[in-house]
Amino acid sequence: MDDQGDDWGDTLAGFDIGDLTRSQREVLSADLADAGILHAFVGPELQGPAAETEHIEHLVAQTRRGGRRRGVPASVPGEVTAAPRAVRLPWGGVPLEAMALPLSARWRRFAAYLMESLAFGLVTAVIARASVGGAQVFVLASSLVSAVLLVAAFGGTAGMLVLRMRVVLLDAPEQATPGWRVALVRYLVAWWPQVLVFALMPFVAYEQLTWLSTVSDIWIAVCFGPILLDPAHRGLHDRVVGTVVVDVPRYPAASAHPG
Repeated sequence: MDDQGDDWGDTLAGFDIGDLTRSQREVLSADLADAGILHAFVGPELQGPAAETEHIEHLVAQTRRGGRRRGVPASVPGEVTAAPRAVRLPWGGVPLEAMALPLSARWRRFAAYLMESLAFGLVTAVIARASVGGAQVFVLASSLVSAVLLVAAFGGTAGMLVLRMRVVLLDAPEQATPGWRVALVRYLVAWWPQVLVFALMPFVAYEQLTWLSTVSDIWIAVCFGPILLDPAHRGLHDRVVGTVVVDVPRYPAASAHPG
């Protein structure tokens, strides 16, 4: 059992690790120590600060998957060479796995969003000249197609695909697409004010929903603003579903055994 002292400085939380072997517990304990997280093993339970729940759960899951400590050569078990600490922010930890991926630059993410906004906005303006209702339907349909269908089926929004970027799961970065559930939740977190407007329009006059436009503008800053601060360039919607946006190489890596 690791004795980290009695002054935890936080409410304790328990995590079930009864399925971990002794060696896995040793690896987990070392990773927690590297991250500066006080902890103790009490029977089949790991105890640690409740404020670090997200980070601890991530490290436990990584240990269950058989991940080894970064900076530890596979050929020399137990030897540590400058293992990096987790990146810490006021709103939580940034998993080390995210920093090892080819993260898309912040300006590329905003360029993809701007490209989509200009393209869809131009089409919306043209449709609005003939039918305001048709333009509103196009806005909803285009956002669903780009942020849900394309992300789920091809791994990125229209702008991301043009700029060779894709959305990946931190827990499974090798997976080609994040899947329908992740794409839908990611979309709803980012654009719930607009979805709410369209849901209420059949029952409430549009003039009475103008306050939602203000809420929408504020929420865009809340949701996408963290991209400017987060070392992994994640927005709030990325954090909720556990995704990051990465660059797609223009040419696949050359085979080690040409044939």
